Amino acid sequence: RGYWAPAAHSPECLFLDRKDLYNMYPAKKPKVTAGEYGYQRMSHWCVFVTPNPCVRMPHERRRLNPKKAEVVTVFGATGYLGARIVKELLAHPEIKQVRATTRYPTLLDPKSDLAKLLDEGGDRIELHECDVTDRIQVNVAANGADCLIHAIDYHAEYTGNSHLETFLIGATNVAWTARQVRAERVIYCNGLDATFASESNYVDHRARGEDAVAANFPDATLLRFGPLYGAGYRYRGLGRFIYPCVYSRTRVQPTWVGDAARITVRAARASRAVRMKIDCGGPENISHIEFMQKMAKHFEPRIVFPFYKGLAMLFGRFLPWLVPNPWFDDNWILTWELDQVNRSPAMFDRLASWEKLEYRPHTMEEAAAIERGEAEVVPLHVLDKEYEQSELAEKEAFKQEEAEAAKMGIHRGKAEPGYGRSDGMETLANEIYPGSQFRVQPLQGAKYPDTVKKPGPQSLL
Repeated sequence: RGYWAPAAHSPECLFLDRKDLYNMYPAKKPKVTAGEYGYQRMSHWCVFVTPNPCVRMPHERRRLNPKKAEVVTVFGATGYLGARIVKELLAHPEIKQVRATTRYPTLLDPKSDLAKLLDEGGDRIELHECDVTDRIQVNVAANGADCLIHAIDYHAEYTGNSHLETFLIGATNVAWTARQVRAERVIYCNGLDATFASESNYVDHRARGEDAVAANFPDATLLRFGPLYGAGYRYRGLGRFIYPCVYSRTRVQPTWVGDAARITVRAARASRAVRMKIDCGGPENISHIEFMQKMAKHFEPRIVFPFYKGLAMLFGRFLPWLVPNPWFDDNWILTWELDQVNRSPAMFDRLASWEKLEYRPHTMEEAAAIERGEAEVVPLHVLDKEYEQSELAEKEAFKQEEAEAAKMGIHRGKAEPGYGRSDGMETLANEIYPGSQFRVQPLQGAKYPDTVKKPGPQSLL
């Protein structure tokens, strides 16, 4: 039976049975995604799968000052950006362990970037099998980690792996699991093109994933990069030789993949990155066709020429039906419809750019020189020492300002509400669940007053 429709039913069928109710209000993800790509059902199909961000679990506490990352899980570690993030994490001496995840660890190419890092990393790197649409696998890969990094990106959809499932449900699973396993930080890597205003389902669902992460883990860091470039870019099909440029006048701020990976690692250890949206477009604001011409000039050469949108969309519609992993599709073409540039910090609250984390991105010429070995880049952990001093100076200045204000009778509001009680009742009242089974350690200084005749759990005394 199809969806329940009042107009198509006879009066005696208005008595609904279980199957009618299931079709009206689905309670789980279907095993087979219906339709061409799977977004005909749209986001409301998963309304019972996604958790409620308003619900806090009993063991949860808001971490106002999350610690610097030491154990990091990278989702999408076989990707172009993900492998580079793993490389930068392993190069940082303060990172104790890196967990690299992929859906198919047994199919890992021995010549790939991640395979080389697995050989060189020793005990500091682990390879995990993980599909972000499977919450159990996400939990296993994330358990014990301080920081979870979502660096998944792909275009070609197929049954059971639509953009809806990977970007929206997958990002929700990562953010929700971070709360379950008490991870301190979540970093969601996205693009400057991610917006609900795009006709591309790829772009649209990446924006939905960003919203899902912010809702389920409010202290997350949302990084948005311009079009990535660099040595070893993974061209597909004829893309290695030619680039038909549709929407050639679209403005872009391309980001070197090395800068993207380094700012991600810095965000994993920076206090300023908590609860922030950071637009990380590169220093050059150029047109789409100029970007591709520069990329062909400084990296792998290929022929770049403007192309008619109508013809490209025709190819993009039919290629997924003819080729298993197509060179491009209509989603990829529409990705370039809107400008990919940094937004003004006045547009949103807690929106910033590179300056917030005191990092200077490289131009395409500088990045090409570094990739060719003609110039050296300073290791990130060396730059981090200077940045950490800047953060400490900022905190000291804040304390000094607070002390000066206190002399004038101005006091900052505390994060935890209180009435000045010293008998521990206030601490107990702030507990979500009074039992001790969810508590990592007993409360310090929590004691019932003598007037209480029947005290609660004895472990609190």
